[in-house]
Amino acid sequence: MPESCEICYTAPADWEADSIEEHVLNTHGDAQASVRAIYGDRFTHLFEEGADAAADADGPDPSGGGGPDDPGDGGDLGPVSMDDDDGEMYGRKWFLIGIGGAGNNIVDAVLLRRDTLARNHEDRARIWQGGLAGYGLLNTNIAELEQTYYAKELKEYSRNDLLSNSIIGFGKQGYSGMGYRWSNGAKVAEADFADGSNPFRDRWDMTSQDIRDAQAVMLVHSVTKGTGCGATPVIAEKLREEVQESGLVIDQAILSSVVIPSEGGQQSAVGGRAKTNGVIGLSRISRTADAIIPFNNDHLRRASTDIHPRIEGIERYNPPEFAELNKPLVAFLEAFTMSSTPQLTDRDATMNIRGSVFDVADSFRLVEDKYPHDMAPEERPAVVLAPALGRLRSDDISESSLELLTRNTLLQNRLADFDPSTAWGGNFIIYGPEEQMADVSEYVTDGTLQGILNGEEFLDADSRSGVETVDVQLNQLVIPYLDDVFMWGTLWNPRMPSLESMYEHAKRLKDEGQSVQAEQIRDVWDEVQPLFDCLGRSNML
Repeated sequence: MPESCEICYTAPADWEADSIEEHVLNTHGDAQASVRAIYGDRFTHLFEEGADAAADADGPDPSGGGGPDDPGDGGDLGPVSMDDDDGEMYGRKWFLIGIGGAGNNIVDAVLLRRDTLARNHEDRARIWQGGLAGYGLLNTNIAELEQTYYAKELKEYSRNDLLSNSIIGFGKQGYSGMGYRWSNGAKVAEADFADGSNPFRDRWDMTSQDIRDAQAVMLVHSVTKGTGCGATPVIAEKLREEVQESGLVIDQAILSSVVIPSEGGQQSAVGGRAKTNGVIGLSRISRTADAIIPFNNDHLRRASTDIHPRIEGIERYNPPEFAELNKPLVAFLEAFTMSSTPQLTDRDATMNIRGSVFDVADSFRLVEDKYPHDMAPEERPAVVLAPALGRLRSDDISESSLELLTRNTLLQNRLADFDPSTAWGGNFIIYGPEEQMADVSEYVTDGTLQGILNGEEFLDADSRSGVETVDVQLNQLVIPYLDDVFMWGTLWNPRMPSLESMYEHAKRLKDEGQSVQAEQIRDVWDEVQPLFDCLGRSNML
């Protein structure tokens, strides 16, 4: 029986070719990396003689058009030019990689936000123009990839393009996702790097140089299902080993923005599997990432009534149940992006109001210094950065209005389930238009706002048992064309009740379970314990 094509899984009857060689050249001739990934050196001769072979072929010209047949029904949401005409687009804070369905949707939302700002000629477009060194999507599910803004409009990828550029486990699985089996997600990701292979180098549409040019890599994913939970830790590890420069005194930072299962949300309806996946996924990524930013859909839903940036087309490309939830998440990442992208500040503002920006590493290095000195570096878990984003809708800036802003940020608009009074400290940015920030600056300079944050209602900084202090880093920025004052914050290693519930469930399975799932938990428990041993101020020495 004539062999089928292992790249596109079509039978000879479906080809417009008389042989496998002719089919490979005609259909996959512009994807040499894909051919080599599947067939090794078997068809090398085709590419060496490709021009002659194509000219002699009876079938259609394989280069005809050179692009996908259907660019997608994008309406007026086509890609926007990001040319650096004024030479000011510097910073390059993130290389953004969305992994799995949730990660793909969130990165899509970021890209739609970027293009919304650019399309409407807003100055804030520079946040993303200067903040992104690059981006890409990865998934085990081809159907999910095909529906993304990234694939349909930005890249105009065909199905075959996606197979070679964005699929995890190319040629090793059926491209329909991993379900809830994180172990399968890990296996197919590991298969991509087997026998000296490196899809970052050979196949995926993100170059190693672009990744290295970023200040940090941001992985965006969930830990509920198999791809985000299982494949992401493997990809993070391979980034360290295969892509980032070796021999550096300080490695390039890797951060994980991760959606964790909601205590009372849709994810909990699947029972304990999502809970154990959450524990395992967070713990495994914490072994490689420097910091984890956990988001919770229940809290995102509440915050979305107050924080809802304009994102044109998000309803088209994000599932209906997540389009609104992803808006405050994108707003949080946008504020984080401008924290060390100095071209975004108002250059006409005085320096004492502009304040100082901070580097990516400043968001977690201070916490690493608080870990036990006898804990080996390779055993130290990632720092948990619990996210919050608040808004003050008032022109009046006073001590009481800043208390209201802090309450809105740390109590109402927490983007995950955490207790601020148990955090090891935190990093904050307060930002807004120049007129209001001139007044805010006085309260920052005299320590009033710091005192509010440290108060009993919020961080309760005086409540600690050890000698380490609860450190609060407070930064301020003038951002033109905003109407309100915002407070962005990450709180370091706080107690997170929903995570504790998931941990207790997983621990009971480990101790008492006799299932395959229980055995898998036992196999990785040495990776679980260090992360949970560092959550809460009681674990700060």
